[in-house]
Amino acid sequence: MRPLAALLMLIVMGCAGSMRTLTILHTNDIHGRFMPERASWREDSAFVGGFAALSGALDSLRGVHEYSLYLDAGDLMTGNPICDQQVDGVEGGALLRLLQMCDVDAQCLGNHEFDLGAEHLREYVSEATYPLLCSNLADKRGEEALCAPYTILTSGKLRVGVIGLILNDLADVVSREAIAPFRVTEIAETAQRLIDELDPQTDLIVLLTHNGVEEDKELARAISGADIIVGGHSHTRLSEPVVENGVIIVQAGSYCKNLGELTIQICGDSVRSHSGKLIELEAARFSPDPRVQMYCDSFATIIDQVYGEVIAEAGEALTRSYNSSSPLGNLLCDLMRARYGSEIALTNSGGLRKDLSAGPITKLDCVELMPFMNAVCRFTISGAELRQFALKQAEAQLGGGSEVLQMSGLEILYKRAADGSITARVLVNGAEAIEDRQYSAVSIDYVLHSQWEKYLGFEPRAVDNSGLMFSKFIMLALSEAKQPILAPDDLRLHEELP
Repeated sequence: MRPLAALLMLIVMGCAGSMRTLTILHTNDIHGRFMPERASWREDSAFVGGFAALSGALDSLRGVHEYSLYLDAGDLMTGNPICDQQVDGVEGGALLRLLQMCDVDAQCLGNHEFDLGAEHLREYVSEATYPLLCSNLADKRGEEALCAPYTILTSGKLRVGVIGLILNDLADVVSREAIAPFRVTEIAETAQRLIDELDPQTDLIVLLTHNGVEEDKELARAISGADIIVGGHSHTRLSEPVVENGVIIVQAGSYCKNLGELTIQICGDSVRSHSGKLIELEAARFSPDPRVQMYCDSFATIIDQVYGEVIAEAGEALTRSYNSSSPLGNLLCDLMRARYGSEIALTNSGGLRKDLSAGPITKLDCVELMPFMNAVCRFTISGAELRQFALKQAEAQLGGGSEVLQMSGLEILYKRAADGSITARVLVNGAEAIEDRQYSAVSIDYVLHSQWEKYLGFEPRAVDNSGLMFSKFIMLALSEAKQPILAPDDLRLHEELP
């Protein structure tokens, strides 16, 4: 036998004797969806999701896999009224309890954990009884870490280092007030420093990130020494793992509809093989933990008493779009413009979190559609500012994956020249915008106060907060609208035809 072949054979034989197997079970972006919901994508419309089904799936898989860990990649909060329920004095405490009941081994902090403000976040983090991780976020008060940066978990004889990381652009997706007390450090630099620290102490290093799948690929290319990224934030359903620069990347979609299962074989401190998939959490398929089922049922009863009322009827599916005008966005902006008597209405596409199916609409549907504590605000905008805004919106739409605003009273028509430059026309209720005229407008405080640089490109003037939450406005407007509700599907931001 040739020397090289003999060496390879010895390595293989050595690994065969010390090969170890670990299964990582994972979720992300649960957003308060603690109960099963009808699956509109299935022909049988079966109930899918929720913590009861999750607990049953976890128990089932733990019975199959001798060594396993369960990790969650953040955004447990915001999306259902359970997030507003106080448990042990903390809003959202019920969700922390549910993850604890499911024996989560570690969770990463997500951007929606900031939605109720900085003080709530501090209380929320202190209430967690399991490792709630974030290594690249510091509290400016004494530069103290808000969360533990990492944890070392053991499964059998394996030592697994888990590092929590949140996106660099956190300030772009949370309110100014919520982020002001904190400082975010660069994600790749922080990850590499901790990878180097943990490598001698562990057999495997997992980055538990709330960062987005494309950004996770960039992170994988920027670092060395990590084995796996368990990610969240982009709500991506990776039906099988992606490998980037030797790093295995997984993500399980959103809203507690799937449980990710990644099984790896390890020799020494290297991953030699892997396989992964998503398991749909069909409620009828799994036998839930009775404690979890009872806990969920108790909150479902409370919420149904307040939010179960049917307030409207959709005559067709009311759907969203992130990068263009949408029927649901058009409808809500039209209703907002009519109620406030303004010439223009705007709202951010990413704030609309749920399509509405044809049929009954409940108060709960409205809260899940717009679950954030955003208030409706009046403001004024000049024709010159509208042209500036139009160019920003055109650039966002041409970017493909970027968020645009939903609008009413406006039509933006743009052209892109061969040299890449963009020109835009702005019509306000059918008439060309006049440079020096002031137009009355209405939007929400998140767009006008927290993220005006991102969405508008200028700081709006004469902002008047109505005090009415957008979700409450949606309830009122839909209940008073002509029934059944139909939505306009015209494009209000689009490229102008030659």
